[in-house]
Amino acid sequence: MLIQEIVEEIIEKLPENNVPVVSILRKVTQTRDRLMRNVSSSQAQSEVLTQAFDVTVGNGLFDLICPPSNITEVVIRKSIYNNQPFMDDPSDWLRVPLKPFNDQERGPYYYLVAGQIGIFPPPAYDIFYGFKMFYTPAIGELTMDDLNSGSGFDPDFDMLLVYGVLRDLMPENESFEVRYQQIYNEYRRATNDYVHFVVQESW
Repeated sequence: MLIQEIVEEIIEKLPENNVPVVSILRKVTQTRDRLMRNVSSSQAQSEVLTQAFDVTVGNGLFDLICPPSNITEVVIRKSIYNNQPFMDDPSDWLRVPLKPFNDQERGPYYYLVAGQIGIFPPPAYDIFYGFKMFYTPAIGELTMDDLNSGSGFDPDFDMLLVYGVLRDLMPENESFEVRYQQIYNEYRRATNDYVHFVVQESW
């Protein structure tokens, strides 16, 4: 469904519509983002982007290019610590876990602080593309300019957005809640059946 159609469905189902379209768009954005963040990790993995960073001695901090919740994986080139030659294949890379900024455990790990992503311990050598972050793209807030575009959500379940907004606008209407839960359960079953793929690259 187009955003325009989602908005029209919401307006048609409201007993008395006095909600401006811009407010409906804001609610659609909130509902979509909540569903994608809380439910559909498999849907989010359908498109994963990569950002590679050059590393320099002692500098383990980089500006984040996406919201922290969109990060799916972080890998570092082993040579940032041992300066060993590499052949640019998967064995040259090490997946690192997320830990708190001041974690006392030995690294390596990555952490998030003040709009930046860091690796610990900091690199011991200058290495071209020594650090890579895999992330899902951030979807922007819907505006009036998006009325002829898709929602950015699973197109088979756009009615979930419709009823998600309706139940937020009219929490006292039980039929909206019941319909939302029905579609929500269908959506969960559908997305839980997806195959989860490990991110692989051609080096």
